[in-house]
Amino acid sequence: MKKHTLFLYACVCACTMLVLTGCKREQTAESATDSDTLVSVVNDSTLWGHLGIDTGMSALEFITDEGDTLELYRTDPYSGQDGILTGEIRNFTDRFAVTISNDGETMRTAINATQLANTWKTDKGTIDIHENGTISSEGLPYDGWKLWNGHILLSSQQQQEYGIINRVDTMDIMLLSNDSLVIRNPFGQTTSYSNK
Repeated sequence: MKKHTLFLYACVCACTMLVLTGCKREQTAESATDSDTLVSVVNDSTLWGHLGIDTGMSALEFITDEGDTLELYRTDPYSGQDGILTGEIRNFTDRFAVTISNDGETMRTAINATQLANTWKTDKGTIDIHENGTISSEGLPYDGWKLWNGHILLSSQQQQEYGIINRVDTMDIMLLSNDSLVIRNPFGQTTSYSNK
């Protein structure tokens, strides 16, 4: 019975590691500006673009990279649930990553990626988030990032018993401002960064 339980535990751990780990694509000169440096097992519904001048308190005008203009409610008119705006509306040239609800009319999440791309410090080290999807870090293991379905994925290479593995951690951005970044891991633990 113990052998059977141990085998099941090993299978669950192996499957979990497959889901949590990603692989990093080799970047060439052509793809160096591509933020898609992480591979995930779930399709990403993120739309990229910038906000339009008709963005207001109740609506978000979003102009996609493909040139489509979307008028999105900031509050779901059916459920009354507010969309999550992460970061600030500062300049209409700032790049945003947006997800929308299934009706195609409501903003689910909007993250100011330009504001996120900054140098952030914590007591354990520093991460420099670059717009091309890479991270330079001191004292922290991260080497890449991606905004994915309203979350941030942080990648790292870690030395294990049988070699180096690529790991991807899925985090939530709890706060993003000009001088503060707070992220939360799936266990509810938060890490606060500052750019001061």
